[in-house]
Amino acid sequence: MPSGTAKSVSTKEVDLSDSDGILFTEVVKFSSTSSEVTISEEQLSRKEYSFTYTVNAGSASEIVKTGTAFLIGETFVKSTEWATIGDRTTLTASFTTSATASVSVVWQQENTADSSWKDIASDGYTTILSEINDKGVMSTILLIDKTRESDATGYRTQVQIASLKETTAEVQLKAVTANMADVTPVFEKDTVTFSVTVEGPDKPSSVLLVHQESGREEQVALNSVSSSSPFQITHEMSEVYSSDSGFYYFKVIFESGLEYETTKVELTVKLKCKPLTTPPNTELQEVSEQLTVYSTIFTLSRNFACLN
Repeated sequence: MPSGTAKSVSTKEVDLSDSDGILFTEVVKFSSTSSEVTISEEQLSRKEYSFTYTVNAGSASEIVKTGTAFLIGETFVKSTEWATIGDRTTLTASFTTSATASVSVVWQQENTADSSWKDIASDGYTTILSEINDKGVMSTILLIDKTRESDATGYRTQVQIASLKETTAEVQLKAVTANMADVTPVFEKDTVTFSVTVEGPDKPSSVLLVHQESGREEQVALNSVSSSSPFQITHEMSEVYSSDSGFYYFKVIFESGLEYETTKVELTVKLKCKPLTTPPNTELQEVSEQLTVYSTIFTLSRNFACLN
C-alpha cells in the first residue's frame, strides 16, 4: 500500500449540553503527490491509504480509530494519437476519482501559432464522460466529427473533481500523410511500378493497390517495408494492357487498425503500333472492283490499326 502524509488542519472543542464532556473535532488532511501515469491506462487505479487515529494515547481513556483514505486525481493520456483527414477521431483521457465526488471536464486545444490553449467549442466536437469503474477510474472522450488539417495539434483536459482541479498531460494529434509518386505512360506488355511514402502510427499490416475503374485490388507485399515511419511502399505490375489504364491508389491498414487511402495517380497504357500491309491485287479498273478493294482495306484497317 502506498504511503502519504497526514496533517492536522483544524481542531474544535464544543461543550456538550447536560454533560461535563466535550465534543472534540479535528480535521486531518491526508495527502500524497498525484502523478501522470505514463505506461498504460491499465496501470491507473485509485490508491488507498489506511490510517490510525489515537485519542489520549497511553491513558486509560485511550481511543483508537482506523480508517481508509483515497488518493484521487492521477491522470493518463496517450502522448500521441493518429487520425485520417476527413474521418471521425476520438481522444481519451482517464483519471482517478471517488464515487461520491462531483466531476466536470473541459477539453482544450493548442493554438499552433502562439502555443496558447483555448476551450474547445461544441461545434463539430462532442465530449463524453464515462461512469466510474471498479478501479475508481473515469474517462472522458473528445469526439471530433470530421477531422480537419487544423485539428492536428495538441489537446489536454482540465478535470474538476469537487474542489480539486487537475490538468492532464498533452496528447498530440497527428494526421496520416502520404506522397504518391506519379507514373509515366507505358506500352502494352511493359512493367509499371507504383510507389508511395506514408507517415503513420505504426507499420502497415495490409496494403492494397486499387484500380478505381474496375474496383480490382492487388495485395502488396510488405517484406521490404521498414518497421518505423515513414514507410516506403512499392508495387510492380508486369505485362500491363490497355484495360489496365485508369486511376490507382493505395489502401493502407495499419497494425493499430487505422485505415488510410492515398491520393490517385493515372496510368496510361499505349498500344504498340505496326504498319498496315498493302493487300495484293489492289489495282482494279472496274468501279465495282474498286468498291471491293475499299471494303478490303476497311476490314484490314479495323483489324490492324492502333491508337497512339
